[in-house]
Amino acid sequence: MPLNKLIILFTVLLISCKASNSLPKNYEYTPVLLYLSSVKQPDSIGFNLVKSIPELVYPRIINGDLAIWENSDKLLVVGAQNFIKKEKEAITPFVRSDELFIHGFWKLFKRNFDFGIQGFTFTGKTKAGKTINYGYLDAKDIIDLMTSEKIPCNANGTSELSYWDALHSNIFQFRLVQFGKNNFKGNLRMSPALQFQAMHDPKIFREFSTIPSVKNIEYKVLSPSINSNVENAAIYNAVEKYVNENKQTILNATSVDHFYNIMFLPWKIDNISFEEKWSLYKDIPFQELINMKLFIDKHEIILTKEQVEELGIKINFQGLEEYLSEKRFSFLLERINDQEIMPQQSKMYYKNLLTKDWNHIK
Repeated sequence: MPLNKLIILFTVLLISCKASNSLPKNYEYTPVLLYLSSVKQPDSIGFNLVKSIPELVYPRIINGDLAIWENSDKLLVVGAQNFIKKEKEAITPFVRSDELFIHGFWKLFKRNFDFGIQGFTFTGKTKAGKTINYGYLDAKDIIDLMTSEKIPCNANGTSELSYWDALHSNIFQFRLVQFGKNNFKGNLRMSPALQFQAMHDPKIFREFSTIPSVKNIEYKVLSPSINSNVENAAIYNAVEKYVNENKQTILNATSVDHFYNIMFLPWKIDNISFEEKWSLYKDIPFQELINMKLFIDKHEIILTKEQVEELGIKINFQGLEEYLSEKRFSFLLERINDQEIMPQQSKMYYKNLLTKDWNHIK
């Protein structure tokens, strides 16, 4: 377990011990309000709900597809125009909000913890420091969107996590600010004690969404014109050979007229990039090709795994995917999940992918 998480748990445990005598051993579905701060989200989990949820819902609020309410009572709709007016008063845009409130419910029965998400309240600040209440979004209105969309993740995170599963993982940092009608103003210790009981107490059974050990990586194979590795020349020569022998596959994959215009000319490969899915199994990364990106005569084309297989590329008597998994060629890692990798950091990140805990490769 990461050191920072251990420290948090240890601190909360000390506080919880003092408040444990007053903790309920059972409670029915109880409304709760969670407070999230953008800057306090741990980098190791890979995602930041405070940043990503506003980015997801903003265009849909503006165009009227999502109703945003004055508050969780849902008696009055803010409306797109009033929402925009509020944003103009804010010191930062809505999508750069620093705070998020999650409305939900918790239940504890016979050491079994259950929970649910009901909605979200968004706030901001004016230049004078006053709080702006943008309004409340009901989870029922966006559950389909949140289950279908993947949440952006940095290199520490995963490439296959929906917003909804991220919310149900409960690995993000939050503070319990209301439990039923209790806002903890008369007993500050009760909040972290209840939170520890629900989230971390080893005597409590709970089912949270698990984070899949999967990453998407994209890398560029260095051109032989700027690299002396013989394996790079082998890749470029082989891809160029099989592409020229199977031009129809390229034509079927694109609607760009340029490729038809140069159909009867030799095609030269300027650059080659690959996107792969890496899955961790028993600490061993397994690689699977997603697509191949080619630049031919300064025009880009992306071939799916199936289209690449149609080309039948062989390098040193190996199939392309098997050959790529050995990584004997020189390349630049360009992206891990949604995080771009700077060229000077490519070797470090690749080494970390192979040797470090996947939540700490940044």
